[in-house]
Amino acid sequence: MEQKLKSHFLSLYCMIVADGDIAISELNELYRIARENYGLSQEEIEQAILSGGSAFYIPDETEEKIKFLYELALIATADGVVDAEKVLLSNYAKKFGFIEENIDDIVNILLEYAQEKKSVNEILKHLS
Repeated sequence: MEQKLKSHFLSLYCMIVADGDIAISELNELYRIARENYGLSQEEIEQAILSGGSAFYIPDETEEKIKFLYELALIATADGVVDAEKVLLSNYAKKFGFIEENIDDIVNILLEYAQEKKSVNEILKHLS
């Protein structure tokens, strides 16, 4: 697996463990994202997580950043409890260079759309 993609999935896994409770619904969402968006198997994701050792990758394009953050939001909302995950999502938005005063709004929109299972394209339209 390419290092950028491995970094992405390690970040998604960090969202799962952010609240100290690894919910099966969150793992299922991780595997769904891997399968549907990247053509990866559960075994490939598990191997990436177990092997660790990846640098943190920040996407170059705004659209890629939103997609990444949205996948984090999908995992954050998978178990119906969003506490520590919201803080982590905000931290990722900061690392991605979003303007500080916009981060709360961006995170809230991402979480709302994730709860409603809207498409990433709907979010991109809303935020543009």
